[in-house]
Amino acid sequence: MEILPTLVLGAICGLIGAFAMNLFMRQVSSAYSKRVDMIRALGSFFTGKLENSAGIGTMIHSIAGILFGIIYFLIMNLMGALSFPFAIFLGIGFGFFHGLITSYGLMFYASERHPIKEYKKATLEEGMLHLIGHIIFGAVTGILGALLSFAF
Repeated sequence: MEILPTLVLGAICGLIGAFAMNLFMRQVSSAYSKRVDMIRALGSFFTGKLENSAGIGTMIHSIAGILFGIIYFLIMNLMGALSFPFAIFLGIGFGFFHGLITSYGLMFYASERHPIKEYKKATLEEGMLHLIGHIIFGAVTGILGALLSFAF
């Protein structure tokens, strides 16, 4: 696949993957604990308050989803694996690796420096939920990439 379609499709699929991850995290947040509301935690990390943090968090997470979708697609394209079934498995693998790094950063860096008290202590369960969320991101991004490979 040429580079421009790879970038555009990566951005679109990454945004959809970020939405799916966000949906999963919001469902867990409403059923489990408000402390795992990733969007509010992300937004309030930068604003220092919970008010209006969801909008900023959504914007930051959407931009990150676009960027990581592009990165995932570029790597898959370079490997010649932006096709079915390789894109699905690579998406899940990239999401797992990405989730490990993010969960580690959350539990040992971001939580200690978070300005809101309720987000200052990240547990192993919260780290695991973020890992699963990133696997969902990678899976959705990879599945869409594999499906779109039939069109290109």
